[in-house]
Amino acid sequence: MNFDLVVRAALRADGELVAPARWTVVDGRTMSLEIATRGEAEQAVDGVLLPGLVNAHSHHDLGGVEPVAATGSFPDWLLTIGATRAADRDVELAAEVEARALRARGVVASGDIDATSGAATRGRSRGGLTGVSYLEIVGVHEQRALVNLDRALSNAAALGTTCGLSPHAPYSVHADALPKIVAAASKQGLPLAMHVAETPEETRFMLRGDGPFLGFLEAIGKGLPFRRVPRKRPIAYVDDAGLLAADGLVIHGNDLDDDDIARLAARGSSVVYCHGTHQHFERPRHRFLDLLAAGVNVALGTDSAASNAGIDLWGEMRRLVRDRPDIAPLQVLHCATVGGWRALGRSTESGLFSSGAPATGFVVGEAPLDVEGWSAEAVAEWALLGDSRVALCCDGVDLVSGEHAKLAGVSTFLDTVSGQG
Repeated sequence: MNFDLVVRAALRADGELVAPARWTVVDGRTMSLEIATRGEAEQAVDGVLLPGLVNAHSHHDLGGVEPVAATGSFPDWLLTIGATRAADRDVELAAEVEARALRARGVVASGDIDATSGAATRGRSRGGLTGVSYLEIVGVHEQRALVNLDRALSNAAALGTTCGLSPHAPYSVHADALPKIVAAASKQGLPLAMHVAETPEETRFMLRGDGPFLGFLEAIGKGLPFRRVPRKRPIAYVDDAGLLAADGLVIHGNDLDDDDIARLAARGSSVVYCHGTHQHFERPRHRFLDLLAAGVNVALGTDSAASNAGIDLWGEMRRLVRDRPDIAPLQVLHCATVGGWRALGRSTESGLFSSGAPATGFVVGEAPLDVEGWSAEAVAEWALLGDSRVALCCDGVDLVSGEHAKLAGVSTFLDTVSGQG
């Protein structure tokens, strides 16, 4: 894929604004992002170019399901999800549809939790979305967890795409199995991700061994995931098992104290925040800014359709900026791009449109008439709070039209690219 795209402005993830901008792509890789000439600017697409987004936590195996009401405790909700997963659905097709929808909204990669034998991973790949598929491992009993570990390793070898392992959560994987899962991932060079510190109920269970999670495990008849109560907060618990030292991705991190944040910072960990799910469960304000201030890498994710009103990371970013005016739009853009790539263990150069990096980006419009004279902060605020719509997306392989494909200049640009073959 080769093209020169001229836009009214381009905003890099580090906050540098180029206006007007010419993006030169050769063989699917960025060659340059430079200021366009006056003559080129007269033919520019009427929009702003942004770096491609990374949805660092998703559940494509739940693609297409309806949100499940958050009534009662979180463990009560988990019981309901079990029935949703068991329903007769074409998971592979649902994952493909969700992947295609994400691509049309600027997402170029996902960190997906696949609780199937690989159907969601195949669907994601068929939908053209790259990233990492973390194959989920559950096992309250140690032996069951290890059997599922072996199955996940076999599936990872067979799928032929970038896979990782995801021991589900501290309450659903036996304490003796967790270090073995971490060791197996390290030996095979597989990335790790785990739901950790998602709720106060989880923290209570790990500290005291009682509460709603005890009732949940008794209800499903699986016993306890430890020989004795750990009496540790979840972050300390998974750290002692080696997860953080192995660069394991911490999903959610909703219930954190100062010691947890200091530990995450010391380990160089990444945390994925899922704002839509956070709002779905009406959880207390996330310590998003405290994590950033401590030097923790923060990425953004959508979680699953079962706990979010639509899987749309761009929409999620816009909602986050509206709901949390204390978080700057530029911070949100950085977390959804550079933060996401870093969380998945990938190069962050795409978010900066660096020469030689995969050409990933998307255009939103219509751009305000005087946008070329704006600051980077003002452009980010307009993109995330104003009347901007996605017009065109590039993932380094294909060009995908968005909801605003009739944006001035887009059809002419696509005709030019098509004419080049």
